[in-house]
Amino acid sequence: MVLSAALDSGYVFITLVGILTSVISAVYYLNIIRQVFFDKPEYKVNPALENADLHASIVSSKSEAQVQKLTFKVKNIVLSSSLTITISILTLIILLFMLMPQEWLSMANILALIIFNP
Repeated sequence: MVLSAALDSGYVFITLVGILTSVISAVYYLNIIRQVFFDKPEYKVNPALENADLHASIVSSKSEAQVQKLTFKVKNIVLSSSLTITISILTLIILLFMLMPQEWLSMANILALIIFNP
């Protein structure tokens, strides 16, 4: 809308600069998304940590007695698919809230009225 208003007002050069910078930034951000989701990671685990064991204890909050000891290797730490899906859904909700806040606020208002009205 801003670019359309600038073009209607005769600011052709500034409109072209705005479109060009938008295309450059879109390529930059899409490249980041491509690297995150589609490229094979090039990093490796630190060799000093490769064979390290991590130790943890689960302690009960009531009796403070030790319940269970856990030992696991650094290589075994991965994001589960359910955690990945949860993070993706939350990111999508935040993105949609930034793009269309009025619809989400109206929906939250309606849900609050449904929940709290007898």
